[in-house]
Amino acid sequence: MNGSTAVHGALECIDEERTAVTDRGAAFETFARRVRAVPAERPVSTVSGHATAATPVAMATERSTRETTAATAADRCVTVREAFAETVRPHSIADHETDESLVETLAAELTEDVAVALATETGWTPALKRAVLESVATRRREVESLQELLRSERHTVEDAIDSIEEITAWLRSTADESLLQCDFDALRRKHERLEGYRSRLETLAAERQAQLTESTNRYGRGGTQRRTVVTSIYADLSVRHPVLSSATRLNEICGGCQRTVRAHLTRRV
Repeated sequence: MNGSTAVHGALECIDEERTAVTDRGAAFETFARRVRAVPAERPVSTVSGHATAATPVAMATERSTRETTAATAADRCVTVREAFAETVRPHSIADHETDESLVETLAAELTEDVAVALATETGWTPALKRAVLESVATRRREVESLQELLRSERHTVEDAIDSIEEITAWLRSTADESLLQCDFDALRRKHERLEGYRSRLETLAAERQAQLTESTNRYGRGGTQRRTVVTSIYADLSVRHPVLSSATRLNEICGGCQRTVRAHLTRRV
């Protein structure tokens, strides 16, 4: 059954997504570690706690210090951007069909304010460092949330496969039986069994529909429907909702078999 194939293919999609999400989480963890290793300094004007005499030598020294500090701060912004490009960016743009600049990726992952600050190299200050790490922490929480959703999704698909395989196995085992050779009681039992299978499949589909309307915070506060995330996971399959497709198709098959059995029952009355 094509639907059965689709629902089995769903497991492969989930496992591929879990690997990608795990790698993304590891990339953010590595990036955070490298960011923490880059020291941040306050602007020179706020470092000294006492006034400096306005002599030519002192002014020249202060100007030189400012220039050196600014250059160092700019270099550290570059260091952070390079760390991001080497760790997070490959995972962020993996599914993109068009080129995206580093600044655009920074904005997408770490907010526009952080991206602008790093791109303009205005200074690697404690505040900017803190903002970068806070953005990373948010992304890592989203990764954990998605990992939890994928674990739940795999459990759902596995349960669906168990039911589908049980029903299809019974259908195949009885495919070669002649209904003409079945007595009334045997036909009635077949009819009741098919009715039970159809009820299970309808319940499976209804529960799946309800599950798809649940919210997930993958995309930040407020989240989005689970349906959106699931559709993305199964984008490479021939059907976007393999569980629903399989349950619906198998229910139709059971319905057809049940109508055939019912027709034989009515002839025996």
